This record gives sequence, C-alpha cells and structure tokens, in this order.
Amino acid sequence: MPDTDNAVGQLACALRRTRAALGITQGQAADIIGTSASTIQRAEAGLAAPQKSVVDGYVAQLGLNAKGATRLFEQATRPFGRQRRSLTQAPHPGMVSTRDELGRALARVWEEGNRSSMQDLEDRVQAARRDEARKPFVFLSRSAAYRISHRQQLPSGVEQLRAYLYACRIKERQFPVWIQAYHRVKTKDKEENKKTSDTEKHGWWRGYRAQSLADTIMLNAGLHPIEPFPRSATAPWTARCAACDQVGRFRLSAVRAGRGCRWCTTAPP
Repeated sequence: MPDTDNAVGQLACALRRTRAALGITQGQAADIIGTSASTIQRAEAGLAAPQKSVVDGYVAQLGLNAKGATRLFEQATRPFGRQRRSLTQAPHPGMVSTRDELGRALARVWEEGNRSSMQDLEDRVQAARRDEARKPFVFLSRSAAYRISHRQQLPSGVEQLRAYLYACRIKERQFPVWIQAYHRVKTKDKEENKKTSDTEKHGWWRGYRAQSLADTIMLNAGLHPIEPFPRSATAPWTARCAACDQVGRFRLSAVRAGRGCRWCTTAPP
C-alpha cells in the first residue's frame, strides 16, 4: 500500500479509490484513459509522482475530484513552502539504485526536516537510546550526521542508517524501504569492486592504451589529471575538477562508478 504520510502516497490512494469505486481493473482503467497498464500500476503504487496526463485522465474519465487531485499533484511534485527551490532533487528510496541517489535521498530527508542542527540530530538519538521501551539505536555523532546529511559519506552500516533516519524524524515503519535501498547500493558497490579487482588482476591498466583509456574516463567525468596515471584503478590520482577548479586525489575505480568531485557533490543544490 502507498505511504499516506506524504502527498505522493495520498495521491496514489486517491487514484486507487477512484478506480475501485468503478469496479474496474488497472488494465481497464488504462484502456479508458488511453495509457498503458504499467503506467497505471506505477501511478497507484505511490513510489513516485505520476504524470500529470495520468491524473488528468482519472479526473476526466474516471471521476476523480479535480480540486483535490490538483492540490495533491502540486504537493507531490514540488517541495513545500520557502524551501521549494533549495531541496536536493532525490528519488523515492524505493527507486534508489546508486550511491549518489542514496546520498541525495538522505540529504533530502534532513532538508525536509527543516535542516535540524547536528546537535539536535545527536540529541534525538541519545534520547531514544535512553528509552528502554524502544529498540536502542547506535550512537550517531554530530560529525557523522553532518557527513551523511551533506552527502560526504553514506552511513557506515544499517544501524547507523536507522539512527540517522530516526534523527531526521522518519517513522520507523518506513525504515525497511530505506534498508533495502542501502543493501542494493552496497551490493552494487561489491560488484563494481570485484570488476575493478579482476581488472587489476589481469593487468588491464598497464601500458599506453590503458593510460589513454584512464585519461578519457577522467576527462568525461570533468576531471583533468595533473600527474601521470599511477597504473592502478584503485591508487590515488591527482586531478583538477573543471567545474570548481579544486585539486584532489581520485581513484579511477570510484570515478568509473560515478563518484566524481566531492566538492561539487556537496555544493548547495
């Protein structure tokens, strides 16, 4: 069932109720509206805001209340109030598949919580740790909370993820979808690391062709090497970011996985 604590879930429930009141299936609704059954299924799942044309189809063809649908659609597709333009763009945790997406989603929940101070985040977890009736959380330091909320690192494990989510006032019944996202990202990281290890084992990063390929990967990521390639995908390599002009040490394996300049990544959206 969609999560009714947010506008996306509330809109999905409204779509479901409207279709159910007519006694028709998702496939039949798709035929009436003029779209695909998979589009209807995604709209009613509540994992992401549906297309406006789909909502309009429910209003025009299935009798969904137009005023209520418009209000929910606006809330589902735009951040609320003054923070509308400053919230990090991030997918629903159920759709997260990369480190970058998870980092942005974790930053977003902190921003939606009115950007609580790091001290407040630490204090909330500490208070929960003293509550014997609640399953205890691991300690969440101010520095760890800062690095996670500013996309400088992911939680060190599932327990730290739970503590961070609680500190950001995410309901505990919503934790499973975040934990699943975390496991997907970690599994993908392991697969990427194995590929890198296999590459190193076979010496694919040696010789002139490897240097040329490595340079191309870095340049495509907006990073300009200022020293020769160290002939290892996991060795630090000094480069300058074309976007922010910062000089840093990068690992080719991380760049290949989509992790580029950390200064650009943590810049305000």
